[in-house]
Formats: sequence, C-alpha cells, structure tokens
Amino acid sequence: MLDAFDCPDPAAAAPRRAVTTTPLQALSLWNNGFALRTADAFATRVSKDADTLHKQVLRAWQLAYQRAPTPDEAKLAAKLATDHGLKALCRALFNSNEFVIVE
Repeated sequence: MLDAFDCPDPAAAAPRRAVTTTPLQALSLWNNGFALRTADAFATRVSKDADTLHKQVLRAWQLAYQRAPTPDEAKLAAKLATDHGLKALCRALFNSNEFVIVE
C-alpha cells in the first residue's frame, strides 16, 4: 500500500516529496486487506460508541472528519449503512477526499 502512496525512499534525502494521484491509490484504499480490516475495526468501534444508526453516523463523522455531517450527508450515510452495513459506510469515509487529503 505504501508504494501506491509514494512511500519515500529512506535511503535518499529530498527537500520535497513528489505529489501524485493515481487510480491505484483509490483501488488500494478500497480493496487492500489493511483498509478492509481498518474499516471493520472502525465500524465495530462506532457501533459500540452509539446505539442507534443516526448516532452511529454522527459518531463516524466525528471520528473521521472531526465535524458533524450536513443533513444531506447524514441522510445519504444512513441509507448506505442501512442498505450495505456500517462497514460499507466506514470504507466510504476512508475513501473520501476529505479523509485522504490534508490541507
């Protein structure tokens, strides 16, 4: 997974790392075993922290983004979790630009 995200070579010094965005990065986050296990653990934590789906969505947003979801985001997230499970929502949060890109 680190190769897909431009893991720096520890043997070479560089004043600045190259920035790239490739389809392999998105596929790695979506299908990689580490990402799947992490999403599963995240879903388990969220389900323990909150007892209703609405509270679970709010908790997942707080943990992943440090903010509350907008009403539209909460509605779509609840639909995704209802249709495909909390693990699918957690995978989607991990694959969002807001989670991956630090500004």
